[in-house]
Amino acid sequence: MEQKTPLIWNPILRQYLVNAPHRMNRREGTTQCPFCADIIEGRVGPETQAWLHPNDFPMLQPPVGEAYVVIYSRDHERTFTQLTIDEVYTVTRLWRDLYTDLAQRYPTVMIFENSGTAIGQTQFHPHGQAFGVSVIPPTLERELETVVIDAAAGRGCPFCRVQQELTASDYEVATNESWQVFLPPFVRYPYETHFYPRRHVANLAQMEDQELHDLAEMLLRVIKGYNALADGEMAPMPYLLGLHQLADERFHFHIEIQAIGRAPGKLKYAASSEGIWGMWSNDSSPMQKAQELRQAIQNKEVSNT
Repeated sequence: MEQKTPLIWNPILRQYLVNAPHRMNRREGTTQCPFCADIIEGRVGPETQAWLHPNDFPMLQPPVGEAYVVIYSRDHERTFTQLTIDEVYTVTRLWRDLYTDLAQRYPTVMIFENSGTAIGQTQFHPHGQAFGVSVIPPTLERELETVVIDAAAGRGCPFCRVQQELTASDYEVATNESWQVFLPPFVRYPYETHFYPRRHVANLAQMEDQELHDLAEMLLRVIKGYNALADGEMAPMPYLLGLHQLADERFHFHIEIQAIGRAPGKLKYAASSEGIWGMWSNDSSPMQKAQELRQAIQNKEVSNT
């Protein structure tokens, strides 16, 4: 099979993977933060608090994709949870602008964050990432397939149905005017959370400013709760954060945080049944973990008053 693109088709699983060998040793020996350099060298103005930095080692490039780093703050030393709600609100609006732009060229816009050395984070200036991708990845494809099947069968939106079933249940972790956060019974990681907007929207472009402000507040609450649960070498809690969205109006925008801590000082790894066969095992009680996280969030809020 001759390779002509970084998108490599697996003819057995019928899905793409990305081959990007130029990323193997990125930043080795680098001492200066490339994002602080944006400020020092005048690429961002003095009033700019959050901005996009073209990925210096992009996994994808036009026409098959684009890659950006989303810088959360000018301050290299701050962490996400040290940002204010208004500062995170600036980030969520930047996410919306980025989605609106990339969605004009690509069917998939991945906005995400890898947080923690256990995840493989190598740059510690507060940031996330975003890819515009010319194909729909397997998870989004499977979610959309479920949405289409349920709509055709007259069952409505499966996400709305799950949201209704979990509302005010023991699986609900936190809420505000615009958002609900659940730790559903079908999570793969013990402390995995799913964020649902109270309104059915397909993507960030359809979100109002108040909803993005409330999202900023909710992200801070939940991630601070995660950190309160973690201690010892695991603190702060390492996690993967991803925004699931598509242009299809039937789709239901949501956010997942896969926190990989399973107990104080212990991490959840994808073992053979999970990594090789895709059959996940959760060795904890989602209801109990939801209660633990809910209590951690409440305790953190009380301690800050």
